[in-house]
Amino acid sequence: MRCPYCLKEIFYRAENNMVYLSDTENYDGFEVTMGFCPACNELIVLYREGEVDGAEDGLEVVRSEKLILPVTGYIMELPVEVPKEYRDDFKEACLVQNLSPKSSAALSRRCLQRFLENEMNIKKSSLQKEIDEFVKTKNFPSIIVGAVDAIRNVGNLAAHPLKDTSTGQIVDVEPGEAEWILSVLEALFDYHFVQPVRLQKKKAELNQKLALLNKPLMK
Repeated sequence: MRCPYCLKEIFYRAENNMVYLSDTENYDGFEVTMGFCPACNELIVLYREGEVDGAEDGLEVVRSEKLILPVTGYIMELPVEVPKEYRDDFKEACLVQNLSPKSSAALSRRCLQRFLENEMNIKKSSLQKEIDEFVKTKNFPSIIVGAVDAIRNVGNLAAHPLKDTSTGQIVDVEPGEAEWILSVLEALFDYHFVQPVRLQKKKAELNQKLALLNKPLMK
């Protein structure tokens, strides 16, 4: 998992856990686990629901998991190369993700639609149609195009007209939907805004070295 404090990929190991049976016949229950990030040593508390093993010392099958501490969830800061309007919406969507996945997803959908309209000049009557148009473009790697396309399926846009035509509306979300849109936005912004600027900077640095050696410059 990714640590919600330092954002490093870590192996989360519970140091303490409490398991409760809610259905003794089917061994269904819930569990609260507590552990520390091995990188930054901050306390992480998770709530899990699922199937309890016979010894009742943990969940054998985890069907859902929710971050309890920190209460704000994952706080990801986008690089300064990303325009402020997108950074602000993205950060707010991160801050409320754990408290209100519905609000987080609404902010992220609105942010995605603004990007498609302002940066890609794709303006249609609904987010689904704008994603359709985006998928046809050749400006992004297939893995990013596929991730954006998957937003339609993850969020089941066809069955939720408000998600599609009024992207900022707070409506029910599917499990994992809010987190998925944030991940897609992060990848989309990195490719479109961050990588070109950083590559251009590296190119300028290399040309400076080439100039000192009287070598042909990169164009």
